[in-house]
Amino acid sequence: MATQMYMCLGALSSTPYFLSGLGVNIYSMDELCYYLCVNAYILDNDLIDIRLCDYMRDNLEMPELANKLRQMTKAGKTLGEMVTTILVDTKYCNDEEIAKIKQILVDNASLSFAAKRKVRGDNLLCANKYPRAIEEYQYVLSVLKKDDEPELYSAILHNVGCAYSMMFLLEKAGSYFKKAYETDQSRDSLVMYLVCLRLTAKKEEYDRIIVKNGYDERVALEAVRILSSAREAQIETPYGDEMKAILDLHDAGRVSEFYRELDNTLENWKLEYRRSME
Repeated sequence: MATQMYMCLGALSSTPYFLSGLGVNIYSMDELCYYLCVNAYILDNDLIDIRLCDYMRDNLEMPELANKLRQMTKAGKTLGEMVTTILVDTKYCNDEEIAKIKQILVDNASLSFAAKRKVRGDNLLCANKYPRAIEEYQYVLSVLKKDDEPELYSAILHNVGCAYSMMFLLEKAGSYFKKAYETDQSRDSLVMYLVCLRLTAKKEEYDRIIVKNGYDERVALEAVRILSSAREAQIETPYGDEMKAILDLHDAGRVSEFYRELDNTLENWKLEYRRSME
């Protein structure tokens, strides 16, 4: 079988450029074109700016295209026009592919501002950039009226809870899952609220809240099932024994010891991770 050779576009940079709207780092023009294509449906107007033009000129050795985009930015050209210019000038796509992407960009215009920004937060969340995802979500919540798009508002609250839970800030996570549930009665949000509550409150307090609020017993059982599954999965990891010991402290009502050991263990894990990345 014949082997085809593909020449990379421009230079490969040793310094990354972070595409905040997509939650990814790029090191080459090829990567930029790739992410523009696969994420065309969520691109926002501020993705291509002067900073990106400077990076293309100084790091990717694409001065002519960088200057062309700079002039288009100053002239107020649309995102679709600038993306098309990039793909045409680099010959990254054929005519048929470019036509499809242009149509996607047109369709994207029908999404609400809040919906686009939520997707940006989702990308940051998936990229494990939790504080930045929370900042993006909080911005959307500050400009979105709950009564206008209650389902979207609830989904954003839920995802803030997910971000906080990944940072082990379980009380904050629980508060957002609860707000999400109160907004549109989402079963998933209620389950995750109960999971966080079970991990941060004494069992007696947990049971009292279940009864007081009249939560469905099946939902409470689902929360217990998720916790049990997480514990079983955790035991199979190198950190399983440590986590089991910590969770046993919580179940025994030794809350102060639980938090102390949790903090110490997390700090040790962070140190191990940093050493492994050096």
